[in-house]
Amino acid sequence: MKKKFLKLLSFALILIFASSCSVKKYIPEGKKITVKYSFKIADKPNEIKVSDLRTLTKPQPNSRFLGMHPKLYVYFKYKKKGTKFAKWLNERFGEEPVYTTTADLNQINKKLKAYLADIGFFNAVINYIVKSRKFKNEVQYKINSGTPYRISNISYDINDSLIRSFVNSKKGKSLLKKKDVYNAFTMDDERDRITKFLRDVGYYRFSRNYIQFIVDSTNANKTMDVTIKINNIKQATSQPGKFLEKKHKRYFINKVEIKPDYRPLSQQNYDTTQHKIDFWDESKSYNYHFLYADKIKLKPSAFDQAIKIKPGKPYSSESIQKTYNRLFSYRIIRSVNISFDTLNTRKPSADSSFLDCKINMQKNELYSFTIAAEGTNSSGDLGMRGNIILLNNNIFKRAEVLRLAINGGFEAQTISETDGNSGIFNTFEAGVQSSIFFPRFFSPVRLRSFNQRYNPTSNISFGFNYQLRPNYSRNISRASIGYSWNNSVKIKQILTPVNINFVKVNPTPEFEKILEEETNKRLKEQYSDHMILGLNYSIIFSNQETTGLKNFEYFRANIETSGNLLYGLNSLFGSSKSPEGYYELVGVRYSQYVRADFDFRQYYMMKNRKSSLATRIYVGLGLPYLNSEEIPYERGFYAGGANGMRGWAFRTLGPGSFNGTDQYERIGDIHLEYNLEYRFPIYNFFHGAIFADLGNIWTYNQSETFPNGQFKFNRFYKEIATDLGFGFRFDFQFFIFRIDFAAPIVDPSYPEGERWRFDYLQFKNIVGNFGIGYPF
Repeated sequence: MKKKFLKLLSFALILIFASSCSVKKYIPEGKKITVKYSFKIADKPNEIKVSDLRTLTKPQPNSRFLGMHPKLYVYFKYKKKGTKFAKWLNERFGEEPVYTTTADLNQINKKLKAYLADIGFFNAVINYIVKSRKFKNEVQYKINSGTPYRISNISYDINDSLIRSFVNSKKGKSLLKKKDVYNAFTMDDERDRITKFLRDVGYYRFSRNYIQFIVDSTNANKTMDVTIKINNIKQATSQPGKFLEKKHKRYFINKVEIKPDYRPLSQQNYDTTQHKIDFWDESKSYNYHFLYADKIKLKPSAFDQAIKIKPGKPYSSESIQKTYNRLFSYRIIRSVNISFDTLNTRKPSADSSFLDCKINMQKNELYSFTIAAEGTNSSGDLGMRGNIILLNNNIFKRAEVLRLAINGGFEAQTISETDGNSGIFNTFEAGVQSSIFFPRFFSPVRLRSFNQRYNPTSNISFGFNYQLRPNYSRNISRASIGYSWNNSVKIKQILTPVNINFVKVNPTPEFEKILEEETNKRLKEQYSDHMILGLNYSIIFSNQETTGLKNFEYFRANIETSGNLLYGLNSLFGSSKSPEGYYELVGVRYSQYVRADFDFRQYYMMKNRKSSLATRIYVGLGLPYLNSEEIPYERGFYAGGANGMRGWAFRTLGPGSFNGTDQYERIGDIHLEYNLEYRFPIYNFFHGAIFADLGNIWTYNQSETFPNGQFKFNRFYKEIATDLGFGFRFDFQFFIFRIDFAAPIVDPSYPEGERWRFDYLQFKNIVGNFGIGYPF
């Protein structure tokens, strides 16, 4: 498989090279294409970003791949062919030639000069030189920016005393600061900031056009005075050229009408239901008018934490956006329109007026039904799996969602002939999972203030899964109650106070004898009855922006405990222990442990905004105690596979310097890992990556199954495994398909002094992994 892929890749590269060499014959005599723009900035100031200058070099130069021009070749080859396929090929993969012209270069020069003036460098001098080679040109712009102008003083000219008081109250948040370099873009952002703030305190009709910046640059030492002026409304009079100045009106919400089931094409009479909503930040209730045309299918109380617009309060664009965001999180809601009407019965004053707010919602279908089938490949074992999913988007008439999933599948699992189990599909699995999602904090106690402040969601899940394998059958029962809420845009918390997993295993007599002789306690527990009664907590931080074009960090911490409450109750009431010395529940020993893991990632965007560098540090620790000797098999740590330590196959690395040749999956109690990956575009949706992974797993206690697998401070750093690799990503926007190839460079399973394996690498040592999405 690997050899075929490499041959195909080599053929593609040869084809690209051959085609690109043919581009020259299409270039007209006396013309050359532009392939690169560069910048040489004398004593480069920090305020000038080369990435910003590149956005002004239009038309963009012709793209290159390994020094060649496949897109240009496609354009020349197929532009005159009239077939639909040729047209599609050209639109998808072609690129028009960008010929170097003096007019374009001078135009870019003007844009650069104008841009530099906008960021304070009014006296910049720009020249360009053209470097020619064969049929290509590279253009270099030489920039002498000069000394920038700085802001020496900031003042305000606001006639409206109320607006003046509002603006003064937020001076501390101004984006303009004394001694800063003049920047027209920052001024534009400041104009938007003031506009947004005034629209949040009632100025419904206020726009950014009323804000004017007056700049005086007559000072001698390249400084300027900035005056921020907010103009009144100018109203035309009967006399030509004369205007009457009026103050901006401040608007208040008169009443709020809500139609949860609005039908725009239906002429229906609506009945009005009054409903009060309590707001945590004011300890006050506000009255709302809910309009229903027929039987109530979505109760008014469903909107207690969604509606942020308050009658009697000033108009606020922020409260409107929050209302939109919350309502669109309801699956039962398909569309929302919030409108305002000034034609109401309340008489306005000279300085204020009133708005009637109307919130019209159109509902989704109550039920949705999905059937899906897929092929599976689990370590080479092929199978089929199917899912049936039923959704009720408003099960209790308060926007709660019921999800019922039924799944089943078959797999051809590889077994030895002595097992006596034959057949095309010798394993079977079926299960059912039901969940209810609440758009609020599910609790017997009403937590209105918490619901409004943090917009929490809750879920209750129950599940049952039956598995039939050649050597055993297994029943897995699950139940959980979980909550999630957002402290801010950047921080999210998840709490699962109830997480129950009950596993009942029925091994065959032959397999039971094998388990009796097994010394690996964790493996034996995997095929024995066990129970997890856990509590999970996670906190997530991410400062990624929606554009995805800036550096950002991601951090997630997970803490999980199990069995503590039960053990405390058993100890308190003096419950009897099993003959082995452990407490049990319904005849099954329950697990008791604490498990924590920390995942920290950093993403750095390169100057071209197309390539990036991603890093990850992962630390995990699991400790069993009292009622357990080992943490459950499914809660252990592993290394290797598609998402970490890619130079090793799934669960084949470690623990520590263990070098056994058995077929046990390697599971540990401690996990340390560091990943570094450089991601870059290659061609269209085809992207590449170069990466390195460092890490390993260890056991907390000495293990007979995994000698030398225990974590020791005096040697763990010698047992850090390392791999190097490259990969390809196929970015289809809606999903990313990934292929990674990696080889172990440092292998701790070898004796000390022999762990550096780079000099001994062979093709068979390369491990291939397939995945969906990025590894981190």
